[in-house]
Amino acid sequence: MSRKMRESLQAYMLLSPILTGLLIFSYYPPIRGLAQAFFEWIPATDQWTFVGLNNFSKLAQDDVLIASVPNMLILLFGGILIGVTVPLVVAELIFFVKNEKLKYSYRVMLLVPLVVPGIVGLLVWNFIYDPNIGLINSLLDFVGLDSWKHGWLSDSETVLYAMLFLGFPWAAGIAPLIYLSGLMNIPTEVLDSARLEGATGWKRVLHIDIPLVTGQIKFFIVTGMIGGLQDFGRQLVLTDGGPGYSSMVPGYHMYKQAFTYNNFGYASAIGLVLFVFAFLFTVISMKYIQSDRG
Repeated sequence: MSRKMRESLQAYMLLSPILTGLLIFSYYPPIRGLAQAFFEWIPATDQWTFVGLNNFSKLAQDDVLIASVPNMLILLFGGILIGVTVPLVVAELIFFVKNEKLKYSYRVMLLVPLVVPGIVGLLVWNFIYDPNIGLINSLLDFVGLDSWKHGWLSDSETVLYAMLFLGFPWAAGIAPLIYLSGLMNIPTEVLDSARLEGATGWKRVLHIDIPLVTGQIKFFIVTGMIGGLQDFGRQLVLTDGGPGYSSMVPGYHMYKQAFTYNNFGYASAIGLVLFVFAFLFTVISMKYIQSDRG
């Protein structure tokens, strides 16, 4: 056996555990879910009954699913708007800081909240929104605005906006640092030319910075779309989709169909439809949102 073949064999042997784990834990579940969408599966007996497109025909007749779509769209596009714009503003503010030590301190401060598990953050916000002892209602009572006290998560008119407000001021995390990295990679020649032509402040942000971080913007739009279609952690921890179905989203409806009602085939059909929409949006975004770099 030649030396080149031995080196290739060693490389394949080193990669085989990773590839095996990838196939088992990352590829097998969605492939099984795709197949399961065309079956009714009874977990207790592992009985599979082929039903064709019957699971998909139920989608148009599912009142809960239909009611959940507008909720998802509000949370989805609201979340994308927040996730794209606020970190960019934070990154711009840090980018304008001239003191390097202070700039480094700000970057560290943005990362510190990442050590807090997401579920803990949701529980903290659940306390903040508590109608009896919550921070928001307590502050309103303290400043004499007790008439504004509210059950923020128990009112169908405010629950979605309360969910969008989670994580305020939305400045922490990795997103501002990704934007900041893009801003710091803008060639100094471009910035100097813009300065000579009078493009400073907001003019520079609008005409130089934003066009040159379009790649990052596209990334956050795509990941925000995929995450928004899949996410149901807020419903699981805070509202159970209520009051009524005013905070229900398709992802949580899929979860309940599978693990509460054991309708795994129908849940897989919902998941497949969500995947198709996420895939189409990703393709469209990658094609039409162009970066000005290069």
